[in-house]
Amino acid sequence: MFTSAEAIRRSLLALGEKVSRSGHAPICVLICGGSALNLSGLITRTTEDVDALGVASGPLEIEPLPEWLIQCAEEVAAELGLEEEWFNDAASVLKNLGFPEGIMKRAWRETFGEAFEVAVASRLDLIAMKCLAALDPKSGRKHLEDLVDLVPAEDELSFAQAWLFARPTSPQFRQAFAQLCLVLGYSLDAA
Repeated sequence: MFTSAEAIRRSLLALGEKVSRSGHAPICVLICGGSALNLSGLITRTTEDVDALGVASGPLEIEPLPEWLIQCAEEVAAELGLEEEWFNDAASVLKNLGFPEGIMKRAWRETFGEAFEVAVASRLDLIAMKCLAALDPKSGRKHLEDLVDLVPAEDELSFAQAWLFARPTSPQFRQAFAQLCLVLGYSLDAA
């Protein structure tokens, strides 16, 4: 569990040092979720982990995390007393939906050591992904709380809507998104 951006940075720096010593080529990992919100300074809250969407292999390509990087993260967990999956790719399921177009161009980067860079999803992309997560009946509440704290503007919700509705969606999903927008203070057409 991380209680601050500094705690997240300390862990990522330890991971970066392991990556530097591993002999592997430099790597850039795109992250989202609570750790990204904290590192961006958008929200300060506790978070359980660092959600990695994958390895940025180009402006449009995001690949799965390599096994060696997961192993390095597990070693950091053991050394720092963190949960074994403090750095994980559980959020990478978003790749199946397709990431918001331009996500890598909007991400800002922070370097941890000589060979490890973290690309932090932008506010716009975090809001879009939080909108999707907030619609999850199991874990949506914490994501809704993040959205309320972020106070998204109408254009940010319109961006999220365009991304979410770019694929076939059910009328129920569209209505749920419209209800989410109402909770956030906006009335967007769910058609």
